[in-house]
Amino acid sequence: MRRTGFLSLVAAPLLALAPPPGPEQAVSVTAPAAASVHPAGGTLFVAWRNATGQELDMWLVRGETERVVRLASKLSDAPAGETATVLPPVPDGDGYAIELVSRDGSGRAYSATFAVGPTVRGLSARRPGGSG
Repeated sequence: MRRTGFLSLVAAPLLALAPPPGPEQAVSVTAPAAASVHPAGGTLFVAWRNATGQELDMWLVRGETERVVRLASKLSDAPAGETATVLPPVPDGDGYAIELVSRDGSGRAYSATFAVGPTVRGLSARRPGGSG
């Protein structure tokens, strides 16, 4: 009995189900948080993981990856990084994201979407039982 043949028959279908490694997995954006709100002209903290070994460029995008402005270029090639950047004066609204791209374009990732606008301070400013 050849065990190698049996193992090959079992392992082959499992390997076919595994997602192939791709450039989209080489870079990931871990901050800002989804559905967060950031004021134009305010500070935005961005964090990422980078398995490309290359420096990254950072863009502010809106909608289906429409680039609005480059926020930084030649960010660190380290496996993980973070930076604080100032959001430029852009229109308030939802659907903004951060795009990170490796210098050769092979690695690319987008943050969760966030909004630009006035920050909401929660409900603590409202009087209980009152209208405002």
